[in-house]
Amino acid sequence: MAQQGIQLDREKLSCSICLDLLKDPVTIPCGHSYCMNCIESCWDEEAPKQTHSCPQCRQTFTPRPALVKNTLLADLHLPEFHLDLKLNCSRWSSS
Repeated sequence: MAQQGIQLDREKLSCSICLDLLKDPVTIPCGHSYCMNCIESCWDEEAPKQTHSCPQCRQTFTPRPALVKNTLLADLHLPEFHLDLKLNCSRWSSS
């Protein structure tokens, strides 16, 4: 049986706040993932309201939920994936 490669979609591995590959990925209760610093900064700005929301689906949370490390995304070593993308793209463009 032939082995199939896994195709990763950069958009799904990117933070919708900073638009870069996820750094220290965390998942909030609605299931969306963000860079730890991005979602903390976003929620710090909302702090006076005491109601926090998901930047994507707008689900609200009271009180502010604990951020949970997304071990699956963290184990992907996204900075290395980013480097692989650059290398692969440069190979394609040089042919």
